[in-house]
Amino acid sequence: MTARVDAGEPFLQHLNVSKTPYIFLTAETDDFDEEIIAAWQAEGFVTTYVPYGDGGRDYINRMHAAPDQAVGLNDQYAIVAFGDAASVCLEAYVKSTPRLAALIAYYPDRVPDPQQTRYPMHTTVLVHLVGNEIKVSRTPEVLGIQGKKKIITKRIGDGAGLGGELKLSFQAYKYAGVDSGFAESDLDEYDAAAAGLAWSRSLGVVRKALRIASDIERTRDEQLDHARKGIVQKALSITTSKPAVLHVPTLTGAFHEEDLADFYTEFFQPSPTSLNCRLLSRTVGADRVVDELSLSFNHNKVIPWLLPGIPATNRRIEVVIVSIVCIKAGKLASEKVYWDQASVLMQVGLLDPKLVPDKFKEKGVEKLPVIGAESARAAIRGGSRRINELIDEW
Repeated sequence: MTARVDAGEPFLQHLNVSKTPYIFLTAETDDFDEEIIAAWQAEGFVTTYVPYGDGGRDYINRMHAAPDQAVGLNDQYAIVAFGDAASVCLEAYVKSTPRLAALIAYYPDRVPDPQQTRYPMHTTVLVHLVGNEIKVSRTPEVLGIQGKKKIITKRIGDGAGLGGELKLSFQAYKYAGVDSGFAESDLDEYDAAAAGLAWSRSLGVVRKALRIASDIERTRDEQLDHARKGIVQKALSITTSKPAVLHVPTLTGAFHEEDLADFYTEFFQPSPTSLNCRLLSRTVGADRVVDELSLSFNHNKVIPWLLPGIPATNRRIEVVIVSIVCIKAGKLASEKVYWDQASVLMQVGLLDPKLVPDKFKEKGVEKLPVIGAESARAAIRGGSRRINELIDEW
């Protein structure tokens, strides 16, 4: 269900006592990205779009009135704002709004001064920033009297580590290499990678703020269990219609439901009877499950997804793989699987570390920097006596 609130609508307040998750989307355009609306709806949220219009006091009044028209007295809600609307909302909701549980701001061009701004404890704020500079609104105060608001420009740091987290008084992240609009699929500035990362963060914040539980582990395990047992239709029943399943080292998998059905049926099963699969670690996020798995088996049959085109060698293979599964609306939307293919090739005899090209031999290279089964064993044991043996003079 998607509603829209415009100026001039009567003020209504529903005495709804249910715990319904509400999202209020807001941006500059009269209509908004249908994919974003559909994504929130698919996660179980009732969405309402409030257009920015001409901004000003009329916009703020409509933003405050929208929840009163739709949300029950016992319900909380979240706001997800974009662009100019995000800038205004960040300033407008500094004061306590009792039922506002979360405020998500995408690429505002202006933020309240992080040094002096403290949002209410019951409202979680998340800001997605782009670029190297941001305007900061600051209200000086002398002897308890607030002066005229000033707008200054500050440089945005690169953030901590690779995550882009900024050390501000509210949760904020910087997205490098993208422009404002990166999260909206109907804009030229759309960037799928940055949009996906921001979506995961936004969904996680909103779910936590609204106390919404989600069992994506069960979805991941059920889908994998059906796929491994060859129960293809059941696996597809908890897979989106446009899945992206990719085994990165061999570029095998599928990008559509029909192709995935064929892949599961013809090329994924059956596995070697000697296959032993062990979960080493699992990390669960808002919409992703990351598994670290150890696989060991005898290569006594063709395995198209791992060694496409290679006949059985009857050699033992031990390898650790990492699977990253994205769950959307309770279904598997994508899976990316990584492993050390050089190690696999070495173990089946397709890669000899001593076969170094002449031009590298001339530079003193004696063997290729690859390790066989010991790399997988080290990952399982948490160490190895052979650590760093490929590094000269270690």
